[in-house]
Amino acid sequence: MKNIKLRVANLVKKHGTADPFKLARDLGIHIIYVPLPSNIRGFLVQVLRKKRIILNENLCYEAQKITVCHELGHAKLHSGYGYFFREESSYIASNTVEMEANTYAVYLLSYSSDISNEMTNKFLQEKQPSRNEIRQLLEMIAV
Repeated sequence: MKNIKLRVANLVKKHGTADPFKLARDLGIHIIYVPLPSNIRGFLVQVLRKKRIILNENLCYEAQKITVCHELGHAKLHSGYGYFFREESSYIASNTVEMEANTYAVYLLSYSSDISNEMTNKFLQEKQPSRNEIRQLLEMIAV
């Protein structure tokens, strides 16, 4: 697995923020809010070499924040692809690409002041967190 923890730390340091909405703007990734079906949180697309995050406008702020963090993970780690973040598969990484995007999201979210608990600290100290721990963290944050 890529050194996602270091990549996130370097991104936050370089841009002086961990706010995923500001980071997207700074990276030239436009967020487009649209009324998507309830089972789709958002997705990343690249059109004419410009990345866009299509975000479900019906999500609460916390779910939007998690989704943008997840899609930023795809944008920074997986170039040239489009990814859907579906409700039924959210937080359950069935493949390496989704696992990496989830891990990226958790590390980026760990810089937020509203996400400070024992489980997050334990997660951040591990070299390679388990898929189950990542899923639990993202579910706790989205509540």
